[in-house]
Amino acid sequence: MAARRRSWADLPADLVAEIARCLPCVADRVQAARTCRTWLEGVLMDPCPPQPPWLLRPYQTPAALPPGATRTASFFCVLCDRIHRVAVPDHTGGARFFGAYPGGWLFLAYGQSCGHGLINLSTREGLNLPDYFIFTLDGLEWLLHPMRIRAAALSAPPASPEGCVAAGIVTILIAPCFFSLPHITLWRMGSTVASCTIPFDAEDVIYHDGAFNFVNLLGDLLLCRPEFQDGAPLEQLQVRQEGRVMMGDVPYAVGACYLVECRGELLMVWRIQRRQGVTSSFRLFRMTREHEAPDADDGIGAGQAPYRWTELPALEGRMLFVGRGCSRSFEAAHFPGAREGVYFLDDWSFHPAAMMGYGYGDGPWKYGCSNNGVWSGPPDHVRYWFPGQLPSTYSSPVWLLH
Repeated sequence: MAARRRSWADLPADLVAEIARCLPCVADRVQAARTCRTWLEGVLMDPCPPQPPWLLRPYQTPAALPPGATRTASFFCVLCDRIHRVAVPDHTGGARFFGAYPGGWLFLAYGQSCGHGLINLSTREGLNLPDYFIFTLDGLEWLLHPMRIRAAALSAPPASPEGCVAAGIVTILIAPCFFSLPHITLWRMGSTVASCTIPFDAEDVIYHDGAFNFVNLLGDLLLCRPEFQDGAPLEQLQVRQEGRVMMGDVPYAVGACYLVECRGELLMVWRIQRRQGVTSSFRLFRMTREHEAPDADDGIGAGQAPYRWTELPALEGRMLFVGRGCSRSFEAAHFPGAREGVYFLDDWSFHPAAMMGYGYGDGPWKYGCSNNGVWSGPPDHVRYWFPGQLPSTYSSPVWLLH
């Protein structure tokens, strides 16, 4: 009698769990779990570690879908060094992506400079964000003014909008000369207009320790703490501000500045670009407090310790994924084969804000998509992903936070 041919389903579930531990990428685990019921049970025995962000690679131009077709997007996973194709809502084609929030949420502008919103790629849930803020002069509300959101952050998951405040880095257009001015703005989720708008040339925003922290290219911080009033309409939001002058001169080659929470501390990351569009290295700083209390007239307040940025000499096992409004940190030790480094994307288009409304010169929009990679520390070593990718006509790359 011939021996029965063994199959993958004959493997014990605990052995399958050992195999799953060698698959840090969630996409690989999903494929393994689809093999059979035994593999599904084995994969579920070993919880999947927290997933680093995936890099969304915009296509050069948004493709027109034939009837019945499903729109897909291309995502790059740094753990398995492969591209994953994922189905996305059809109406995201041609939208400008400008940030992310954990749980599969993406910030996007359907109309480049308008139609701002949030969409969840897993649940297909969508939320609207304001396109306007209330312009005030001498304490009086005058009119609704359009704004273009360049980056955004949330104080809480968007699924509970009544307790969630959003903050954005925006540009506003001043008529009739169409001069763009950098501002920051805050609003309660569910509001149709932004509530509080402040002139500040911010490079990044993060919600940390109960406040939105905005940083400029000098490393100075502006903290905005939203305060709720019982019974107040969504459009009304009180914001308490605190400025912190953190450091002095900045090297001329700093091309971008990011904020990221890591190991319970707030870090600032400088991106060094000695030539436009070419990233050569990064510098890391940790927020520290001086022991001596400042004088009452120094702008900080008596009895409060001043804050400073202290440079870190090494990455020390950190994996820092930097992106405006959506930077995240992980430990390299948690992922077999992973290496420490600063993982970055091509976000040069954050600065020329006018391109969102008018394109690139006389031609279409040209969002860079080739300056993505990882810096693994000194000596200045940068590995680029997709260096030959052509510009996109609708969006820069963006992280997808799982």
